[in-house]
Amino acid sequence: MSANRSRGSVLLRLTRAVTAVAIVASAVACGSDSTAPFQKSFLDGANGDPQIGVVLNSLGKSLSMFQLGSPATQKEIALGTSSTVTPVGFSIGGLYAAVPLGNAASVALVNLESASTERFFTFPSGNATGSVFVDDTAIFAANSTLGTVGRMYIRQAGDAISDSVRVAPQPSDLAYAAGRVLVVSANLDENFAPIGNGIVTAIDPETMEVLGTVELGGTNSGYAAVGPDGLLYVVNTGDYVSDGSITIVDPATLEAVSTVPGMGAGPGEINIDANGIAYISGVFGGTVVWNTVTKSFVRGPDDPVCAPLAGGGCRGAFAATASSNGDVYQAYFGSAADGLAPYIFVYGAGSYALRDSISVGSGPAAVAIRTF
Repeated sequence: MSANRSRGSVLLRLTRAVTAVAIVASAVACGSDSTAPFQKSFLDGANGDPQIGVVLNSLGKSLSMFQLGSPATQKEIALGTSSTVTPVGFSIGGLYAAVPLGNAASVALVNLESASTERFFTFPSGNATGSVFVDDTAIFAANSTLGTVGRMYIRQAGDAISDSVRVAPQPSDLAYAAGRVLVVSANLDENFAPIGNGIVTAIDPETMEVLGTVELGGTNSGYAAVGPDGLLYVVNTGDYVSDGSITIVDPATLEAVSTVPGMGAGPGEINIDANGIAYISGVFGGTVVWNTVTKSFVRGPDDPVCAPLAGGGCRGAFAATASSNGDVYQAYFGSAADGLAPYIFVYGAGSYALRDSISVGSGPAAVAIRTF
C-alpha cells in the first residue's frame, strides 16, 4: 500500500471519528439545553394544579378529561359508535380507565396518557355494568344480564372475558377492599322488581371463589364506595319515590353494620373523599352531603347541593365528587326537553355556592378527580 493511500485512509477514518464525536456532543448539548422546549403531559395538569377531571359522557359515548387548573383545556376519547354502546360509569387504575359499555357486552380499556381506547374486552353476551381495578393490571366487571362478574388483565392475549363467577341477580357496582372484590347486586327479577333486599357478594380476586354474601338494609341497591375507614357504603335506591338509605358493610367480616335512612328520593351514585365526606347524587334532587364519621348530614335532602332551575327547585345530579381542596364537581346530565345543557357544575368548598360550569360532552353521567 502506498504512503499516500495509507494517509488517505487514516484521514478518512479520523474525519469519520471527528464527525461522530461532533454529533454525540451536539446531541448531549441539545439534551441539556435549558432553552429546549419541554413537552408537558396533559396529565401533569395546569397552572400549578396537577388534578385532572375525568367525565363519562353517556350519550356522547366518550370520556372527557379536563385540567382543574385550566378547565377549558380538554381531551375527548371516543368509546365507539354502535347503538349498543350504553356506558354509565367507569373506574380508574394507574394510567388506565375501564369503561363497561352496557348493551355492547364489553369493557373499553382507555389509556389516559395517550388519550386513546386501546382495546375492548368482551363478554359472550349481556350488559356490562360496574367495574373496579384490584391493581394496575387486573380489572373486574359485572354483567347484569348474565348475573356474573368477569376478570380481565390489561395485557392478556385475547379479548374474551373468560374468567367469571356467578353472583346475586343484577350486579351493578363493584368495589375493592380488605383484599376482596365486593359486588353490589340490586337483586331484581327479569321485570326489575325486587326479589328481596340488595346483596353484596365478596370474591377472592386470585381464585375467583365466592367468599360470602351479606344482605343489605334496603332494596334496589346499585352504588357503593369505600370510605377512608375501610368500610363499604352501599346506596339502597328503593323505588325512586320513597326515601333511600345507606347500608354500611364491614368488608372483612361481611357484616351489615347499620342502615341509615333518609337519603332522599332516588339516591344513586356515591363518592367519598379523604375526609370521609360522602356525596350522594340523585337525578331528582341534586347531591346530598353526608359525614361518614359523625353519621350526620352536612347538606340533607331538604337542602341539597344543586344548580337552581329558573322556576325554582333543583336540577338533578348523576354524580358528584370533591377535589383536594374540597370543591365539589357535579355531573348534570342536561335536559333537551327543557333546553338545559349538560355541565360539570363546580361548587365552592364549605359554602357549596355554585362557582362555575364546565362544558363537556353529551350526557355526563359520572365524574372523578385524579392526580396522575
